[in-house]
Amino acid sequence: MYKVIGIDEAGKGPVLGSMFIGFSIINLPNGLKEMNKYQELLKKLGVKDSKKITPKKRNAIYQDLKQHMDIKYAQLTPALIDQNNAAGGKLNELEIQAIVQILESEKPQLVIIDALTARPDKFGDDILKRLSFECKIISENKADDKYEIVGAASIIAKELREQEMQQININVGKILSQVSKDSSQSANADKLASEEASPDSNVVGSGYPADPKTKAFLKEHYNNKEFDFIFRKSWQTYKDLAGDSKQKTLNDF
Repeated sequence: MYKVIGIDEAGKGPVLGSMFIGFSIINLPNGLKEMNKYQELLKKLGVKDSKKITPKKRNAIYQDLKQHMDIKYAQLTPALIDQNNAAGGKLNELEIQAIVQILESEKPQLVIIDALTARPDKFGDDILKRLSFECKIISENKADDKYEIVGAASIIAKELREQEMQQININVGKILSQVSKDSSQSANADKLASEEASPDSNVVGSGYPADPKTKAFLKEHYNNKEFDFIFRKSWQTYKDLAGDSKQKTLNDF
């Protein structure tokens, strides 16, 4: 049995929520010669870079993928990211550690990964040298555009990231609704809390620093301890609001 794993991530840059690393795992009974056939199957399912698929289509493909391959993921929570940054670590290093842990449990013969770094070859080498077994690693920029199996991993990571953001929205809504009930609030605040309680609302936005809804939510609630579980406090966007001038951006990674 020849095992191939595609890897991609979603949510590296947001100030809210986790980063997810998706792993699409296939087993080829007759070896690598079946790879092209399997990639064609994924293509027929509509697999491509998740950024090029509508949310509805992405969810449908995600459900299909679970019937055609094994799926795993690693979740880097805001608390884990902040802890790593406080210790002087880099996000790429944290990502590599999570990837190595999954690969050690699966021991594939081939890994294809979308490396969001200027040195994709080095990224692949950094993973390879930490493995206790032999395998081949293809590490390329935009691999989710070139290989359907990496496109599948992209869909997995993005779907899980979006599911988490939906749940965050629901949880935030419940918290604000309770606050509204327990304290005297203006009619406008009551209306906002009611909107936030709806699973269909999107008051926290995408979680990315440039998103106006995310900016507004952060400005209003950055110091609310109830929401500590969703904030990446080591991000500059958060630090600016908290009055911390020490900078930690993606440029540091």
